[in-house]
Amino acid sequence: MTGRREFGCVILVFGMALTGAACRDKQNQVTSPNETDAGFSAVIVRMNDPRASAQLLSGFYAIENNAWRWTAGKFSVLLRAPPAAAQSGATLTLKFAVPEAAIQKLGAVTLTASINGVALQSTRYDDAAAYTFTADVPPSMLTAESVKIDFALDKSFHADGDVRELGIIAASAGLTDK
Repeated sequence: MTGRREFGCVILVFGMALTGAACRDKQNQVTSPNETDAGFSAVIVRMNDPRASAQLLSGFYAIENNAWRWTAGKFSVLLRAPPAAAQSGATLTLKFAVPEAAIQKLGAVTLTASINGVALQSTRYDDAAAYTFTADVPPSMLTAESVKIDFALDKSFHADGDVRELGIIAASAGLTDK
């Protein structure tokens, strides 16, 4: 297999096997306002939940294979702060995969998470695999009901025949109490 088809055969394991042709269809980027649909606001956003679109502020594409979403090189999510976060802080978690096509085109990639321009954590990923990115979030950054988390990759790419800027494959993002 070569080209788009090879790139599209991404197999991930996030507690279940996720398979599919990631770049077969060109889909519009999902953006939404700061308010959530029908009051839905989650501490953990699963990318396969259509209601999550309201919390995916920028840089996320449509759900693929009823399981995950591609991101762009920069992407942002709005997460509700856990109940005790203003006192004890929280842990940010992003479950994702770096596909083989990204590693072949870019080499290693570095993911950075930040809030209000303050970097929380940067981690380098050298291999195509499923990962869980974590970062400590201090209580001072969690005083509001919700918080915007910005993610940035140091590199992104375009697959052959795909107009989208591609970064990583996201499965979920969330904040949990410490």
